[in-house]
Amino acid sequence: MIVVRRFYGRFSLVSLAVLAACSIPVKPPPPTPPPPVVDTIMPRPPMGAVEDMSIPDIEDGKYLTPNRKVTSNTALWHVRMALNVAALSCRSAADLPRLQYNRLLHVHGPILTQANEAVDRNYNVAYGSAGFGARERLNTTVYNFFSLPPVTKSFCPVAETVGAKLLAMPSSALLDYAPTALAELEKPFQDFYAAYADYLRRLAEWQSRFGGTVTVWASPTPLPPPPVPPGEAPRAGFAPGVTSAIQQNLPPPPDAAQAARPPAVAPTLPAAPGPKLMVQPLPTTAE
Repeated sequence: MIVVRRFYGRFSLVSLAVLAACSIPVKPPPPTPPPPVVDTIMPRPPMGAVEDMSIPDIEDGKYLTPNRKVTSNTALWHVRMALNVAALSCRSAADLPRLQYNRLLHVHGPILTQANEAVDRNYNVAYGSAGFGARERLNTTVYNFFSLPPVTKSFCPVAETVGAKLLAMPSSALLDYAPTALAELEKPFQDFYAAYADYLRRLAEWQSRFGGTVTVWASPTPLPPPPVPPGEAPRAGFAPGVTSAIQQNLPPPPDAAQAARPPAVAPTLPAAPGPKLMVQPLPTTAE
């Protein structure tokens, strides 16, 4: 009987241990991490631009602007117009763009006048009596291009840098530097167009994912190509000082009387022989 009691005692201790183990609370698994946050905010235009703005098309890796395909004289005149816009639009503590522009007109006035006369000559040769109107239309396009409000903040420091370079060089170097200066002044606008194109891309992606009930103008019509300035025209009375080898080997030009006569017509077939008449001898009379 003692053995039985010991067995029951051990059995009770094991039962109590099992029951105690079952009563220990099980630690819950860690919570599932939330899904990644997806940006659902509609993209906004860069630099405070409007939402439905049109930008130019791209040609040869650059956006089309009125500064493309310009001669050195036209490039210098466009640089002057860009710095004029900076003088009117850019505000700084020292009013530097305006002071630079006024100084530029004083120091480089003669070369700027020559460039203006050359551009006038180009338009007169290319368009005749309509040259003045064609140039005025391009001038308006250039002024509006450099006056684009979203780009003013990034354009003004570049205008100050270019103005300082122009004032530090002699007038004889301006025509050579003008195309480079024009490219430097245009770069902020090229960068803005690229940023706006990227905004349109992100806006179209956002609309396809989250804008099912929202109408967004995501593909504005591109701007029409701006006019192209005419090429460089020779000065009035210009004559080449050297005769080329090709011109030396050409036959002399015909005189005016010979040029007025029509060329002789060469026969293409041999002339057909005409009918031949037999010559009859005259009769003789006897004396």
